[in-house]
Amino acid sequence: MSKKPVFPRYVCIHGHFYQPPRENPWLGAVEREEGAAPYQNWNERITAECYAPNARSRILDDRGKVARISNNYEKISFNFGPTLLSWIAEKAPAVFRGLKTADHRSRSDRGGHGNALAQPYTHVILPLTETRDLLTQIRWGIAAFRHTWGRSPEGMWLPETAVDVKTLEALAQEGVEFALLAPHQAGRFRPAGKKEWQEFKEGVNPRRAYWCPLPSGKKIALFFYDGTLSHGIAFQNILTDGEGYARSLLEAFDPLDPSPQLVHVATDGESYGHHRPFGDMALAYALNRLENDSRVRLTNYGQFLELCPPQFEVEIRENTSWSCAHGIGRWQEDCGCRSGGWEQHQRWRGPLREGLNRLKKELDILFEEQGSIGLTDPWQARDAYVEVVLNRSADNTERFLREQAIQERLSPEDRVRAWKLLEMQHNSLLMFTSCGWFFDEISGPETKQILKYACRAIQLARDFGRDLESLLLSHLSRAPSNLEEYRDGRGVWERLIQPSAVDLNQVLAHQAIASLYRDPEERSAVYCYDLKNHDREVQRQNGTQLAVGRLQVHSRLTGDEQEMIYVILHFGGLDFYCRLKAYHTPEDYKAFKSGLQELYQTASLGEVYDRIKEFCGGRHYYLKDLFLEERRHLIDLILNGRLEEYYQQMGEWVRADEGVMKKLVDWEVPIPPPMGWALRLSLKKAWDQALEEGPADSRQWEALSRLVERMKKLEFPIEKNQMAETIQGKTALWMKDLSGASDPSAIFGRVRELLAGAGRLGLSVNLWSVQNSFLDACLLAADLSPQVWTEYRAFAEELALPVSVVPGGGAIK
Repeated sequence: MSKKPVFPRYVCIHGHFYQPPRENPWLGAVEREEGAAPYQNWNERITAECYAPNARSRILDDRGKVARISNNYEKISFNFGPTLLSWIAEKAPAVFRGLKTADHRSRSDRGGHGNALAQPYTHVILPLTETRDLLTQIRWGIAAFRHTWGRSPEGMWLPETAVDVKTLEALAQEGVEFALLAPHQAGRFRPAGKKEWQEFKEGVNPRRAYWCPLPSGKKIALFFYDGTLSHGIAFQNILTDGEGYARSLLEAFDPLDPSPQLVHVATDGESYGHHRPFGDMALAYALNRLENDSRVRLTNYGQFLELCPPQFEVEIRENTSWSCAHGIGRWQEDCGCRSGGWEQHQRWRGPLREGLNRLKKELDILFEEQGSIGLTDPWQARDAYVEVVLNRSADNTERFLREQAIQERLSPEDRVRAWKLLEMQHNSLLMFTSCGWFFDEISGPETKQILKYACRAIQLARDFGRDLESLLLSHLSRAPSNLEEYRDGRGVWERLIQPSAVDLNQVLAHQAIASLYRDPEERSAVYCYDLKNHDREVQRQNGTQLAVGRLQVHSRLTGDEQEMIYVILHFGGLDFYCRLKAYHTPEDYKAFKSGLQELYQTASLGEVYDRIKEFCGGRHYYLKDLFLEERRHLIDLILNGRLEEYYQQMGEWVRADEGVMKKLVDWEVPIPPPMGWALRLSLKKAWDQALEEGPADSRQWEALSRLVERMKKLEFPIEKNQMAETIQGKTALWMKDLSGASDPSAIFGRVRELLAGAGRLGLSVNLWSVQNSFLDACLLAADLSPQVWTEYRAFAEELALPVSVVPGGGAIK
């Protein structure tokens, strides 16, 4: 077999795509995050700004028209954090398909070497991790990689590129062939086969790969990225110009070196669209430019390593990283690295690290003690548990227990014990996510998140008779906050972390209150909990409600179950009062319910309240105790009728005083603020109603045009971009109906009319999401007739998409 030809010049761009885990550890889901508005959370926002655009980035021609659509992931090296990738797979399936397609095609184009690299399961600083946890993090990362990409990883991205020899030994032991590091992490070097080490005179040569020999006798390949170029991409203006980006890469080659060279850069993937708007387009242009340059070839690290094996060896500078000038101090001490101003300290970092390390040791002791009761090898079971985290189907969880449990069939109680212990370990690994130490304040969202994982682990440990909260608090009390309102980590814990803890009773209370505004279902789900409704009766009188019922809850994470009686007294508006009572027998429940219902019909609400409190005891729950998303939804339902009354009254006020307001405008007298507020809300409501069903004919558009003119005359127009976004959202929504439509012409007609009408109103609609929805529909369509496919192609041109970027006719793949 002849050796593959070696080309002298190669280019590789690596993107590290990562977001901190944001899931509520009790709910297993990402909740609403206010700072991400208008999106639900930061994952959703950054997906819209970065991850999705890079899967379909536009390359424009000289006239500013779309010439090509580039899946950038097909041409760059990339890694995605496993927790982020799990979220994308569920919430952004089109992006996930684009990633899978990219890795598959790159394997075809790069001699079997895929673009995707692995990452440890959580974003932890590996040199600060105990060996057993270090191996688990790597093994979980490899398992998650196989789960997604269907192959073993060749290389692995190290969080913050933090490295020591112990970490490299673990990578090599687990079959990882190479890793990426920052240039300043290279120590001495020598030609392969020589004994004497040499110092770099002008820093490491980033244009070649190196072998790193390890004490065990193994070796691993290392790539040191071009630091100057990478810094320019992340923090300077390289991404403002795709041509300049390509030129900067080409100029990084050494013209005097005839040997094969690899110019490569590594940055946060979020630079391409989130940190730098339209950065994805600059990347797409640069990649296209390089792809068509005969002097260079795009590659990835695995292919380059095969074609150009290292000729030199290197030592690393231990306990270093790419984002801390002090090594790895940023994650264990007040080293001086800051993300904000110089006025804030980070003296809390050390006590936080010490406290979590102490907590972890106690959790590990508990896990080994209790896990040995039902598991053949608790630590082996923990390594294998990632397969359950990635796939919680009944078949998969049963397979896991068959392989890991001592007995062939565990009792229900022993199963719950095993799942709780493994979830305790899961959360104990997550609580070391590096983002918790990266920023300046201990009460910041990233540090709160890791403390929530700690809180969940402590909660699970209590079920085994071990309360470890005071241990952690003794360290958090020595972790000073920059904010007087918290004083220290203990204040953060007591005010922000403890109140967020969830137990099965809270899930039951949540479902009970929410069910007042839903038709009762026998089975339902709330995040990671399954609920079964055994009974519910609601009585109403004088604007109040009394609900009594039985609910059963089951946690899909731990298998824990509980059945309770609930009572809700709704005084009206947002005033709910809920208590729970243990369920014993059907007779007890029937007697309790009938007695309370009779009291509700004959006595005062005060007496009913007292009876509920007396018989139920325990904690009471209000509307504020519902989970955030459901709380908002329920408040919207409750207030919807009132808001409609407000809109109606404001509309009447505006109609009554419209003549007055027109005169004020003509006389150049400002409309008084109360009138202005009513006018703006009334006009916004009228606009939304006009678009609710979507204008379908010229008469409706004429009415809408008159409304816009009226708004202009009153000098209270809705912002044009807001109007255009409303039309854009409506159009994209209609396009999603294409995949299941037998006759697409009707949908094309509605979208066509809506976009044409927007043009008549002078609104500029951004077609990006509309085009993507259309392309998604094309990918999901199948067995289209030539005639229907002709309609698709024609409509693509109306959306300013060249036919060449749309999947071909017939059965679309």
